[in-house]
Formats: sequence, C-alpha cells, structure tokens
Amino acid sequence: MSKRTSKIGLGTVQWGMSYGVSNSDGQVPPEEVELILAAARTVGIRVVDTAALYGQAEIVLGENNLEGLHLITKTPSYAHTPITGQDATNLVSIFGRSLNRLHVSSVYGLLVHHVDNLLMPGGELLVEALESLRDSGLTQLIGVSVYDSEQIISLLDRFKPDIIQIPLNVFDQRLIEDGTLAWLASLGVQIHARSVFLQGLLLMKAEDLPDYFRQWETDISAWRLAGFENTVQPQHAALACVCDQPEIDCCLVGVQSANQLTDLLGSIESSPVFEMSSFSVSNRALLNPSNWQLEQ
Repeated sequence: MSKRTSKIGLGTVQWGMSYGVSNSDGQVPPEEVELILAAARTVGIRVVDTAALYGQAEIVLGENNLEGLHLITKTPSYAHTPITGQDATNLVSIFGRSLNRLHVSSVYGLLVHHVDNLLMPGGELLVEALESLRDSGLTQLIGVSVYDSEQIISLLDRFKPDIIQIPLNVFDQRLIEDGTLAWLASLGVQIHARSVFLQGLLLMKAEDLPDYFRQWETDISAWRLAGFENTVQPQHAALACVCDQPEIDCCLVGVQSANQLTDLLGSIESSPVFEMSSFSVSNRALLNPSNWQLEQ
C-alpha cells in the first residue's frame, strides 16, 4: 500500500443521510455500501468513521462484515448546560446502542461529536465516562471532533485526547498556519482530517455554485485552474494536498459508490505535489459549513 493511500479512511455520513453541498444523489443505498467496503478492503483501507447522529449509518454499516476494520463512532450531542451525571450515563447508553447497531463488541475509537460539550460546566463528567469506556476495553482510543484552534487550546487544558478530528482542506489551512497541527503531533495525538473536499465545494465548477458562494468565485476558479494546468482532477489534487501533510494520520473521504472510490484512489499516488498555501482562505463564512446560508 502506497504512502497517500495508506492514510485514507472512509467517512459514512452519506451512508445514513443526504449530505454535502454538491450531493445531488442523496443517501447511499445499503447495497452500494457493501461494494464500497469491499473496494476499500482491496486497497487496504481500514479506518471507517461513523456516528450515532449520522441517521442510519451505523445500522447500514452493521449489516456488513466489519472484521479487521478500525471503527470510529461518536457520542450524542448535548444542547444544554451544565452537563449532568445523567448526560454521562446517556453517553454510555448511546454508545452501547452504537455497538449493537454495528454488531461489534468494541470499536477502535469513540469521539465526542461536539467539543463544546466538553468545555461546558460539567464536561469533566463526559471525560470520565469516556475514560471508563476505554479502561473497560470497549473502545481502544477516545477523542473529540473540533473546528478551530481556540477549541483545541481550551480542550487541552482539561483533557488530552488520543485522537482529534479536524477540518483541513486547501481553503481551510488555519491549523497549519497557526502551528496547531505541528503542536498536536508533538503531543502524540493521532490526527484525522475531515472536510477534505469542503462538503464537495472544492469539486464544483464555478457555474454550478449556489449563489452564496459567488463571493468566493475567484478563489474557487483559481483552485480549479491550478488543477487544469497540472492535468489533475480537483478531487485527486484536494485529497493529495491533505495526505501530503506529514502530521496527518488519517484523511477521511466520503464516497457514494465503489466506482467513485476506485477512481479517487486510482490517481491519488500520481497526482503532483501542490504548494497549497496560496489557496488559503481566512473567512469563516466559507470555511465553516454551519455558517453557510443556502436556500432550501
């Protein structure tokens, strides 16, 4: 297995719900999920990332042979404060449901889905629940999904995760530029990158952009032009850019078919090395999809 391919993991949000600004096909059918997993095994992909909040994704996954895969799932989300002992009990209960849905006795990793839950008053109760699950062998590693360096700094004052999942793509290079990525790696934290295609935005042609993104049309067009000049498809270039970051241990991709995965990986090793710093964008109205104002 080659260097870039060895870092690839599968994200499953599209297997449980319709997701992504460029997704016009909806939820991936269960029979296609089986084919995707088979194709992934063929090339040595092992990490599969899912969540209790991803609709039916855990259930769909559990209908397949998961032996040998490194499964990562996530906790529920808590919208209130403070976090209570009952919330910690609920975390353990929902995790037990995830194991049942996946038809496994343990997983590789359990992540807190929303880092703010750990930063709330009472967040230490969730940490204690996570550590108890790890100590009991129900999960090998524990961690958290974050959005920015401010959250990471606050988090590490309270809890050192085994795994941290971060957004990283050619537009969103904040954690590279401010040194956070190198800092996490120096602490021995396993770093998993998500949002590699920025929910598909990096793969869209300028003429297909929803109106909200017209203000960044110059940035998007420059990115696509760079790929064209280097005779590389945007999906291959975007994935290669993230895989080439030495601190990244796993690069999560969401695919809707086995053919799409095969195409994605077929050219990943031959894609040229990009100097991606010139494509960096600082505006969080673009970088954080929760800020996007799209017509329904």
